[in-house]
This record gives sequence, structure tokens and C-alpha cells, in this order.
Amino acid sequence: MRSTRHDLPWWSFVLLVSGCGSLSTEESKPRSPATEDSTPPHDSAEPHFSWGPIGFDPDTTPPDQLSALHLVRWTGTELEYNEGVLPYALNTPLFSDYATKDRVIWMPAGTHATWSDDSVVDFPVGTAILKTFLLSPDLTDPTAPRTIVETRLLLRGETEWHAWPYLWRADGSDADLHVRGEVFDYTFIDATGTSRTAHYLVPQRNQCVDCHETYNTSGERALRPLGPEPWLIHDGTLLDTLVADGRLVGAPDLATVTPAVDWDDVEARGVDSLSPDEVDIAARDYLHVNCAHCHSPNGIEGVTSQFFLDRGTTDRFHLGVCKRPGSAGEGGEDREFDIVPGDPQQSILWYRLSTEDVGAMMPDIGRSLAHNTGEALIWRWIAQMEPQDCEAVD
Repeated sequence: MRSTRHDLPWWSFVLLVSGCGSLSTEESKPRSPATEDSTPPHDSAEPHFSWGPIGFDPDTTPPDQLSALHLVRWTGTELEYNEGVLPYALNTPLFSDYATKDRVIWMPAGTHATWSDDSVVDFPVGTAILKTFLLSPDLTDPTAPRTIVETRLLLRGETEWHAWPYLWRADGSDADLHVRGEVFDYTFIDATGTSRTAHYLVPQRNQCVDCHETYNTSGERALRPLGPEPWLIHDGTLLDTLVADGRLVGAPDLATVTPAVDWDDVEARGVDSLSPDEVDIAARDYLHVNCAHCHSPNGIEGVTSQFFLDRGTTDRFHLGVCKRPGSAGEGGEDREFDIVPGDPQQSILWYRLSTEDVGAMMPDIGRSLAHNTGEALIWRWIAQMEPQDCEAVD
């Protein structure tokens, strides 16, 4: 059994809106908000329920309670995972309104994954990928208690992946299958000491396709994981473990794999301390993680707009340099080009990443706040480009 300690007593938040998903299943009653003086129902590491064997049919609707999968449990003070559930982390993670995330993967016994140089690791049928979201009331205090909110579950079926959102109960006793989504406000102190309020989204199940659906090699739309690309998870844990156990085939010498930028290092040093080359690399990695699920040659929006922000794109036009958008609508205000070299203020890309206007912000799901470090990085990345008169470009 493996534990991930978070020391997370509950703190107050207010439920605002519940979305109405088009998919149906048994749903839990809306949870009651925790109050400021709430305490967890368990103040020790004693589990809420006993482990059972891991086993499920990935192509059927999963249990109403997450605990029935025997993958993860919340003790009141920490997340615990069953034997064989493997942790991983993204060197450069997706920004989600300053939430932190705990990521794990489980593969059935006797199966293996296959390496991919330019995409997500190909996991076997029956694989489960879990991402649990946690919210902190004070980002200036690393010891501040955090709230466990949701766990998103991806299951690899015989022919496709299936996405299922679970919402944790206010007492932390379990998480319930919650396909209709939810939105709530939470107020916190950011890393600069500023009080901010996010409109946090727990997605409807049918919103999962907004980010996770891309075109596969057959030109068909298909759901897929986003995070477990070798260069993104090359942090010395998951890949090494899988290779050592013979459960990742086709992998090169891991010493030859260049990992994504360590975002914790970017945050600690600050964007202004980065060299121009470091800015270029960090910005491309950041855009890949936060934008390329849609804006890539296989992304739904990318195919439509021909605007590609994956790290493999080198063509300046497809990268947005002096490119007029095909579908920005009013999202760019009076700006004409995705990227105006040397002028981030006039670049639609920077504006849409930095704005908190619901009708203009990108990504258009998963965030309600601007990401301070992210927008500063993209500003500097565009600003250091050699200036170019986009009006003069054919």
C-alpha cells in the first residue's frame, strides 16, 4: 500500500451551479459544503474501507462509488493507493486554477505498455489512470491544509478510452460518480499574497471530449489520455519503474530522453531570470501542455484553424506567427494576428491566455483565472522574437 500525504482538513466553499450533462447514470445527491470549522471524519490513517482485489470491466459504467474500484482511498489525512498503483508527475503540468494534482496509473497484471516517441505511452486494455484535484487556501504556505475535490478516471477499453468524473463527498468518506458536473467558487491567497476567487469547474462527463478527443491515425475522433507522454513524465519514477519491471516495451535508454522543463524550477526562479533559450524551451513546453490537446495537427481545433502549438511544430505560420485566426471571433478584441513577433500586447495568443473574460479565454475549459507565471512566460517569449511587420506578410 502506498500513501500520498496531504494533511487536508476541509475548508469552506460555496456551491453555485450544477451543469446538466447529456449522459445519464445513478447520481449522488449534491454534497453539502464544508464549514470553516469542519474537521475530517477520521483524524488518523485508519482507512474508511478495506481493500479488495482490483478488477473491473473498462467498457461498462463504473461503480457509483470510487471506493468500489479498490484503487484509491482517502483516510481523512492522506490519499492511499492499492498495491500496484503507480504514481507519476508531469514536469510541466496543465494549469487548472492553481489546483494541485495527484496522478497514478494501474495496469492489469501480466500486461505491458508500449513506448511512443511523439505521443502518449500506449497502455494496455484495462488500464486505469486517475487524477485527483486538491485546492489550497494559501499558496504562500506549503503547510496549509488542502481540500480534496474530485478524481477524474480514464479507463482503457477494448477499442477506446472512457472518461468518468468522480466528486468527493464533503466528509471525504468516498467519491461519487458525478456525470452532470458542478461549479463552485473558492477564495484563496496566491503565491504573490493576493486574494483571488476561482470559479472552479468539475466537468460534465460529456465535456471530457473537449480536451481528450483528437483524430487518431485512421482520421477518426477518439478519446485519449493527455499527460503520460514520455518526455513529460520522465521524472525518474514511473518510466524507470516500468522499464525495470519489463512493463514498458520499446523504450530507449532513458538517459537519452530530454525531459520537459521542470515547472517548479521556473516558478522558483521566476521568468525574468531565464535566458532567452530557456524562455523559448519553457514556453514551447507550456503551450504544448496547455494548448496542444486542441491546437495540434491531430487536434480538433488545430485541424480547423491550422494553428498548432505542439512542441513538434516548427513552421512559423502554423505556430501562429503573423497568422490571422480562422475562428477567434471576438476573442482577440481588435487584434489581427495570433502572434505578432516582438509585440505580445497585440498578439491574440497572449491575450487569450491572460484574459479572464469567459468569452475570450483559452483554454476555454478548466480555468477561470489567469496563470501569473504562464502569462508572464508567453509575454516574454513573444517579446523576445525579432519584430516583424505582419501587415507586410503575404
